[in-house]
This record gives sequence, structure tokens and C-alpha cells, in this order.
Amino acid sequence: MPLSFEILKSDESVLVIAVKGELDTFNLSNHEAKFHALLNNQKSPVILDFSEVTYMSSLGIRMILVASKDLKRNGFSLKIENPNEEVEKVLVMTGFGSFLQ
Repeated sequence: MPLSFEILKSDESVLVIAVKGELDTFNLSNHEAKFHALLNNQKSPVILDFSEVTYMSSLGIRMILVASKDLKRNGFSLKIENPNEEVEKVLVMTGFGSFLQ
């Protein structure tokens, strides 16, 4: 499944982005810059809706880590909601369970 990002809500209180597809090497090499551009100069917390993420590799975890660090520098947080069971296990096993909302 091709990777895509859709802004569901964007205001001064939160940015909600639906992430759809597979967070793998192939997809991220083509789309990671687009993801980071959505977060560029973000002035509110970010929630990533993972309800349509079907797979996540270590590059997906790196993408989340980089985004979280960038947001924290500006005093904001990043959370993930609605991951499927497999993606949630990957997040928890790799120490990223704190991103789950």
C-alpha cells in the first residue's frame, strides 16, 4: 500500500495527521521529506493516527524519533493513536510505547 499523509485537523491546539500505508524503506525514501515538511515550524502538539498503517520498519521508528525531537525543541509533543496490534507491538518492543496515546 502506498504511503500517504492526510491532515485531519490543524489549529492552534493540535495537528492531527492520518498516516496511511507501510512505513518501510521503499515508501519512506520517497515520502519522508513530505512528512517532515508537514511538521516544519509546528506550534502545537501532533497526533499521528496510525489506524491505516499496515507495517512499520526501523525507518518508520526513526522518522517518529526525529519528528518527536524536532517538536520537543519547540516545547511540543508527538503521540500516536489507533495503531494495529502488530505496529503497537513494534512500538512497545522498541521502547517507543510512550508515544502511544
